[in-house]
Amino acid sequence: MSKVTPDMLKNKEVFDSTGVKVGKIHDVVREQYKRISADFLEVQLIKRVNLGPKIIVKVRTRDAELMEDGSVKVKFTKDELKTMLKEQELQKHPPTI
Repeated sequence: MSKVTPDMLKNKEVFDSTGVKVGKIHDVVREQYKRISADFLEVQLIKRVNLGPKIIVKVRTRDAELMEDGSVKVKFTKDELKTMLKEQELQKHPPTI
């Protein structure tokens, strides 16, 4: 079996744990920390109206599985991905008191 590169994964469809299409892979990112490095899939979620900024949530590659047809299945539901998105936005821009 051949190795899968990040360029091969771009624009692949992403399905949640229930089998519903939630979006496509926007990018594959490696983040360096003090002792480890972690790989993330940036999933661009599907919006009803395709206006405004892209809705992108980061999912660890450990929580994703490559299917035989080339699509990717994550271990979360669509609602859990939306909750993760809110948490990631709060980490980037914490509320001021």
